Amino acid sequence: MPNIPTIYLDSCCLNRPFDDQTVDRIKIESEAIILILKNARNGKIKLIGSDVLLLEISKTLDPVRKFKLSSLTKSINKFVVSDTTIRNRAKMLSEIGFNGFDAYHIACAEKEMVDLFLTTDDKIIKLFSRNQKTIRISIKNPIQWMQEYYLK
Repeated sequence: MPNIPTIYLDSCCLNRPFDDQTVDRIKIESEAIILILKNARNGKIKLIGSDVLLLEISKTLDPVRKFKLSSLTKSINKFVVSDTTIRNRAKMLSEIGFNGFDAYHIACAEKEMVDLFLTTDDKIIKLFSRNQKTIRISIKNPIQWMQEYYLK
């Protein structure tokens, strides 16, 4: 049986299908994320989430978007619960430039030792590329990963 990749989608990814689909990049990223969610439902990918992700979604002001985001979390196979280790790691990640929620998402993904952390946030990807030796997981854009995953 092939190895099933474990993936953490940050809230930027989950929000992407509800963003302005007239922008080509957003539309392509949305399609990649929808395919990832479909593969998770089919057991080809294991999605990891966290209580931090649920907290961030709960802060969504638009009730319709919040409902849609909450429905997407049903595709998540396992939720990491924040603890002291995650809080300490998030603090360290904040010190190298990751913002609060982003630092916590990465810390949760590291604790679960996911194969991949996906984000549509260019700032996160740039910070990762400058700090790869410090970060214990791989961080990519969903389009980049889907190209690699389906072309191997």
